[in-house]
Amino acid sequence: MSEKKYYAYSFGCKVNQYESQLISEKFKNDGFERAQKPEDANIIIFNSCTVTATADKECEYFLRKVSRLSNNPKIILTGCLAKNKNIDIQKMFPNIEIVEDKTKLFNESQKQIVSNFDKHSRAFLKIQDGCNSFCSYCIIPYVRNVLWNKPENEVLSEITNFIRGGYSEIVLTGIHVGKYSGRLSDIIEKIVKIPFIFRIRISSIELNEIDDKLIELMWTNPEKICCHLHIPLQSGSDEILKQMNRKYLTREFEKKVDTLTLALPDLALTTDIIIGFPGETEKHHKETCDFVAKTPFTRFHVFRYSDRQGTEASMFENKVPTSTMKTRSKDLFEIDSKKRKDFLNRYIGKKRNAVKIGKDKALTDNYITVQRQSGQIYNDIFEIEITDTSYV
Repeated sequence: MSEKKYYAYSFGCKVNQYESQLISEKFKNDGFERAQKPEDANIIIFNSCTVTATADKECEYFLRKVSRLSNNPKIILTGCLAKNKNIDIQKMFPNIEIVEDKTKLFNESQKQIVSNFDKHSRAFLKIQDGCNSFCSYCIIPYVRNVLWNKPENEVLSEITNFIRGGYSEIVLTGIHVGKYSGRLSDIIEKIVKIPFIFRIRISSIELNEIDDKLIELMWTNPEKICCHLHIPLQSGSDEILKQMNRKYLTREFEKKVDTLTLALPDLALTTDIIIGFPGETEKHHKETCDFVAKTPFTRFHVFRYSDRQGTEASMFENKVPTSTMKTRSKDLFEIDSKKRKDFLNRYIGKKRNAVKIGKDKALTDNYITVQRQSGQIYNDIFEIEITDTSYV
């Protein structure tokens, strides 16, 4: 086995995946070869997540697994878990090196720009970092509290490089991407003027950061901006939203969605919902179910609340039992299933622009995953028909 083989593993959000690519390029530039399996590596770099208790457990499971490898590799832990629980992790895994500041694992001269995206058919582009919103349940402002924006010229240059490298879709990502330089729509206005065939997708954006300019850009540039927005709701109860320290009420959310769907009737609208926030009653849960049922979401991600030590909500009383959270989750999953089917049925027999993902799938501009037909050549952005049998 080569003395210079590394294995990089990323867990969590698209920002982590982007930063893992930066780390990977650093090791390649230092003469390391990428190992396909952790047991073949001399060095393992684990870029971790700590957004939920489940994420912590999965990260700890990975660390236990690689710590037992017979080849005894050097293990480096970085990412949000390394910052949030460095003392606990050091006690559990004394032989692991913890690097809280992952930028130390980037090339010193690197300006947080990657040349390509290994094993991906779409490229993720980190344009922003940090959050200072301090939602009462969220640990992220404590572990990623430094706000950072990628300079405009670097954003435009990196997108151009991705396009020339064969990536037809670039996903704009950040810890709080809507905070980019004060207004995300300004940089998107410049991106759509890049004279190549490509499209961008916004990974996630808060309700209050969707301005009229962004809506107009999406309406006038459908070939360049995907008809898809992920807007976290978290709860359909105004009482719970206030306790969460969210910056809107349901009537504001509904009003913005009405504006969006009027301007963009094909919009795929996805969201996040937290079940079992401290103090959430059956009344609050019903309000959430009723709100998401009437709102034109196309799918949502359901998370069970978990305490993050140090956050405001972790000190709240009236914690919701796990059994209750399981039952409430099922209610949301049923609504989600119906939403997905209803949205798909609108497009059966229709054609949408898509890009390749994986070996045999395609992703439409409005976030429908479709099976590609074998034997056909698919390059760049192509038109694909959505059928009952093609939908994944």
